[in-house]
Amino acid sequence: MYQKIYELLERQGTTKRAVFLDGVYAGKVLMEAQKETDIWIPYQEKISGLKRTDILETSEGRIFVEIYQKNPHLVILGGGHVSCPVARIGKMLGFQVTVMDDREEFLTKERFPDADMRVKGSFEEFSQMIPAYENAYYVVVTRGHKGDAVCSRQILNRPYTYFGMIGSKTKVKFTREQLLLEGFTEEQIDTIHAPIGLPIGGETPEEIAVSIMAEIVQVKNSFHTIMNNEEIELAVKAGKHGTMLTIVKKSGSSPRGTGSKMFLDEAGRTYGTIGGGTIEFQALKQAEKRNIKKTEQTETVKYNLSREESADMKNMGMICGGNVEVLFEKV
Repeated sequence: MYQKIYELLERQGTTKRAVFLDGVYAGKVLMEAQKETDIWIPYQEKISGLKRTDILETSEGRIFVEIYQKNPHLVILGGGHVSCPVARIGKMLGFQVTVMDDREEFLTKERFPDADMRVKGSFEEFSQMIPAYENAYYVVVTRGHKGDAVCSRQILNRPYTYFGMIGSKTKVKFTREQLLLEGFTEEQIDTIHAPIGLPIGGETPEEIAVSIMAEIVQVKNSFHTIMNNEEIELAVKAGKHGTMLTIVKKSGSSPRGTGSKMFLDEAGRTYGTIGGGTIEFQALKQAEKRNIKKTEQTETVKYNLSREESADMKNMGMICGGNVEVLFEKV
């Protein structure tokens, strides 16, 4: 199953799956692009409509729907002064970074040491030179409204998670009016973050870059999707067997969010984390038992870590607070 997830991620950058957590269908899984069976037909519309990792409550039991994403692509169109710190911060935050400009001198290794790709070419050729990718974040920072418009019309015709455009209100207004005249709808244009970035009063290129990346992180985290853990992916692709642990529900101050994953292989090696501390300690004990017994069926376990009910753990210095439910699956 997880091999299939990673194949889909490699091909399209994002995928979705659903699993019954309890009820008569407990453990049944629906993968994207999989032929539906009768048990899934009543829920397919709701599952397809979900844009974030969440639990659906149904008469047949709870369905955990998780959206996976390959590490997001940050595409910076324009290689000027603001682009340099945007690329650096983007790489620090785990984005795959591509920078494009039509000036070779602006795309040097010295200017963009952390970029995964530096693409030289006319912005008119942008679509031919940078493949479309669903989990893409576009930052348009060209040197003029003509470049902005050229990039914008191409971005609006491809999938994206975020599209932001730098510039004064006058420059943004000009580009917007031009796109409307070309037939793009108000709804399409309203998806553009322009002027780009959170309003923190940034003045230097570095401050502006912080505002841009802060807005991107805000958008990214609003979907509560699962960023793929490449360490876990490599272990599964290498054929390792064991138990996958996934947080399916949380409340309170537990350190990791819904969808966080950890893998314990049969040799006892761990990959990823579901938060460390008490949660991880107890969950790994359960996963170890499953590995020893070679347990096939999925199960969920609830861990109550509230301060009122965890005095012994608090005395051990292990308390973190909150309530967490973890899904255990054989891999």
